[in-house]
Amino acid sequence: MTPHEAWRAWDWQPLTLAALVATAALYGRGVGLLWKGGRRRGVRGWQVASFVAGLAAILVALVSPVHAMSQALLSAHMAQHVLLLAVAPPLIVLGSPAVAFAAALPARWRRSARSSGRTPPLPPVRRALSQPFVVWALALLALWLWHAPPLYQLALRSQSVHVLEHATFFGTALLFWWVALQPSGPRRLPRGFDVLYVFTGSFQGAALGFLMTFATVPLYPFYGTTVGAWGLTPLQDQQLAGIFMWLPTGVIYLIAAGGLFLKWMHAIERSSLRLEGEAQVRAHSPFPPSSPSEALSR
Repeated sequence: MTPHEAWRAWDWQPLTLAALVATAALYGRGVGLLWKGGRRRGVRGWQVASFVAGLAAILVALVSPVHAMSQALLSAHMAQHVLLLAVAPPLIVLGSPAVAFAAALPARWRRSARSSGRTPPLPPVRRALSQPFVVWALALLALWLWHAPPLYQLALRSQSVHVLEHATFFGTALLFWWVALQPSGPRRLPRGFDVLYVFTGSFQGAALGFLMTFATVPLYPFYGTTVGAWGLTPLQDQQLAGIFMWLPTGVIYLIAAGGLFLKWMHAIERSSLRLEGEAQVRAHSPFPPSSPSEALSR
């Protein structure tokens, strides 16, 4: 792989393309049914745009020349991982896919899915994967385990292991962002704790990027014979990879944490206004309750 060959190296993988097209079609059908008759129910316009952008990020990561370049440059591989860990998953989660998918499926299929979800061993697994600490730990484990040099280089030499690596990254990242952003259903994290959840998660990518940037020796010898065509040394390529993992990922996590912090402040403000309104009503009541039992009786 050379710079002159890279931009022609699109990897039109049939399974990847079929999965993306099927996902987009199902989501589009659900949105069409929810918006039928001009009523925009369930999913907003910006959420649809977010979901489409998430699918586009997966397309760039797995089909565009970035995928082919990842076999020659560690920095390209880290850019691919950033797309799969910190760009595509939050965009897709913000698109509220569960609402659209549920609307797209026939009622009989939805009932079947609910009943199958109650059969062992799925309920314990589902409960475990809805626990914030478990999900946080899984995302942490996936990030560091797959970037350990032995496993990382095994993934570069084996296509099946490489697919498993990407599936693990994307799956754990989806769970992480689903718990953090919770676009639909009951919240798993109270306001305020979600800020801490995302903020501490941002340290993992930053620590990995810091390690790559300031390491004094190449951590992945696999790239030793491939980076020369790009005018880089293995150590320079690794430093660039570390910056990709460190700065863009950190910015994305901090933006998400900032957005959640603002929502937390708004929730506190709404709660304060509600309490003030209730206090004013009690203060102007001609018959203030003298006891809790009297208040209940009224």
